[in-house]
Amino acid sequence: MPPAPPHADEEQRERFSLSRVVVFQGLLVLGGLAAFFFLVIELRALLSPLLLAAAGAVLVWPLREHRVVRSLLLAGGLLLLFWLVSVTGSVLLPFAVVYLLAYLLDPAVSAAHRRWSVPRWASSLLLTLVAVGAIVAILVVLVPNVIGKIEELAAGLLGSLTRAQAWIMNSRFVAYLDEAGLVERAELQAQLTSVLPGQVGGLVAQIPVVLQTLTQSVSSIIALITTVTLIPVLLFYTLRDFPTIEQNLIGVFPKIRGDRSYLTKVGHIVGSYLRGQLTISAISAFNVSLFLTLFGVPFALLIGLIAGLLNMIPNVGIILTNVLGVVIALIFGTPVDALVVVIVLFAQQILEATILSPNIMSYQVGLHPVLVILSLLLFGATMGFFGLLVAVPLTALLVTFYTTYREEMTLDFTGDASDEAPPLIVAPEAPGGGTGGRKRP
Repeated sequence: MPPAPPHADEEQRERFSLSRVVVFQGLLVLGGLAAFFFLVIELRALLSPLLLAAAGAVLVWPLREHRVVRSLLLAGGLLLLFWLVSVTGSVLLPFAVVYLLAYLLDPAVSAAHRRWSVPRWASSLLLTLVAVGAIVAILVVLVPNVIGKIEELAAGLLGSLTRAQAWIMNSRFVAYLDEAGLVERAELQAQLTSVLPGQVGGLVAQIPVVLQTLTQSVSSIIALITTVTLIPVLLFYTLRDFPTIEQNLIGVFPKIRGDRSYLTKVGHIVGSYLRGQLTISAISAFNVSLFLTLFGVPFALLIGLIAGLLNMIPNVGIILTNVLGVVIALIFGTPVDALVVVIVLFAQQILEATILSPNIMSYQVGLHPVLVILSLLLFGATMGFFGLLVAVPLTALLVTFYTTYREEMTLDFTGDASDEAPPLIVAPEAPGGGTGGRKRP
């Protein structure tokens, strides 16, 4: 057997040396991770999510070329964003309201600038004054009236409950149960007297307290000055420079095959839906309040506001409005008033279906009615009444995202599936350009 060539022993020694380097690097990585988690556990009382996210980003940033690491960075960034929004929600709320108003009013400013060459600052100033005047009028005139109606409604419900209690106790059915020995009239009367009026009375007593607390928290001197001075200024500048602000916000989102046109689709759906629904809801509230007032139905303004607000909820809103309107009319009015409520709401629904929706809603969301009802139930169960208001636009947004991703595009941050990710631990090159005697592909 011929002796092994000298360079074979040298390659074997180099391979063994490189293996030790790789193992040493792996031990260093594991030791660094262990030290990092030990420090996190020891300093958990001093750490905030922001500091922890920054430390984690520094730890994994050198490995960002790997798809898994990029996914971790993206997931951590989303969680950090939600945490920041939850913590700074009270600070960001005026900015969110201003941006929503500017988003809804921008088509008018852009149309005036495009058709009649009106400077954006002039139309923005005019719309800002109109919006602020409308908000002030609502707060000064409408809100106190609505609060008074709610208190009157609660007091009337307490009186109706007392009459209902007397009717129950004098009914022949209760007398029959008492004679049969199934119910004791005295005990039933004591329970109805102590429980139901106490609960409703406590609710009625809490309404002024809640409203007063809310008024004090919102209308404190600092908050009032900040709201009065900050929102109009922010609205003017945001509305004036809205195209630039919108483009900068769009630039934050990831590209899809080098394009962000999917955001235009989503913006068109959500914007058209909100503008159309707000306009139709305002018309509905005005019409219902006006005609119920002309017919002398009690709490006409309150029923009209309920109709306008619930109009933002497709399909389900009209059912809830009819139920609440009929109940209020029956309790505080007559069956004729309840019939008037049904007729007025039915006429308003016909008006919306034949004239308002075809002309104001110049688009269709494109969602199946079953999907709309399912989205209302899901968002309502998870987000309450606010979820009912945003269920349809958010569902349209999610459907648009899904359709775009499924049929056309893939997100850029995932990288090309054909790219080979570099190894986590890279061995140093051996002399002569090799890596431990093996060629890397």
